[in-house]
Amino acid sequence: MPIHTEAELEKAVSEFQTLQDAPDDSTGAERRRELDAAIKDYYARHSNDLRPAKPPSVPNQG
Repeated sequence: MPIHTEAELEKAVSEFQTLQDAPDDSTGAERRRELDAAIKDYYARHSNDLRPAKPPSVPNQG
C-alpha cells in the first residue's frame, strides 16, 4: 500500500497510532508493520518536499 499524498500519510499515521498496542502476533501488528514500512518509504521519497515540523532552535547568544 504505497502512500502518495500527505492526506494518505496523515491517514496512515493515524491508523498506525491506533495499532500501537496490538499484540505482536495479531493481524493488527501485521497491519502496523505494513503501515510502518509505507510511512518510512513515503518519508524517504519525500523528505526534501515536506515542511519542517518546527523551526530549528537557536542557542541563546546572551
